[in-house]
Amino acid sequence: MMSSRPLRRAAALLSVLAAAVATASVAAPAHAAGLDQVCVGTEVTTFDPPLTLTARPTTVTVSGVYTTCTNPGAVTATYAETFPLTASCLALFDSGSALRTFTWGGTEAPSTFQYNVTSSAVAGQVVVTNTGVITAGGFAPAGAEQVITLVTPNVLQCLVGGVASVSGPTTLTVHGA
Repeated sequence: MMSSRPLRRAAALLSVLAAAVATASVAAPAHAAGLDQVCVGTEVTTFDPPLTLTARPTTVTVSGVYTTCTNPGAVTATYAETFPLTASCLALFDSGSALRTFTWGGTEAPSTFQYNVTSSAVAGQVVVTNTGVITAGGFAPAGAEQVITLVTPNVLQCLVGGVASVSGPTTLTVHGA
């Protein structure tokens, strides 16, 4: 039988799961007075193979759907990414910057979002904030911020079989230039 000390230690480590991710080369612009777009939706992040307590290479697939957006030219949106990462239930995120494309439902052209990632553990959740610039397509040039709130992986799932996915709400705010 496993003692409760390793479980308590794993649970404590999970509560601080998402150490701040290093800021890379994309600087966030100053927020302009105009608000061009606000969207709310859901993100699902899957891991193949599932996450365990031991760090190992995994393929991460991120898929998001914004079912409600405020701009009449872009009333919905979707995005998806797949990337390799060495991760575990105790070390979920990597550092760096990335690109993401938002495909709008409406008349706006797809938007390229260049961003930096920060994350923190808050009350059993991992809060990921992507801050950067819409560099091309609809709404460009504009500052943007995406916030994703994911449930922290369950330590028991990490021990038995692994965590195949996490999900949660996401918001996107686009500030005009």
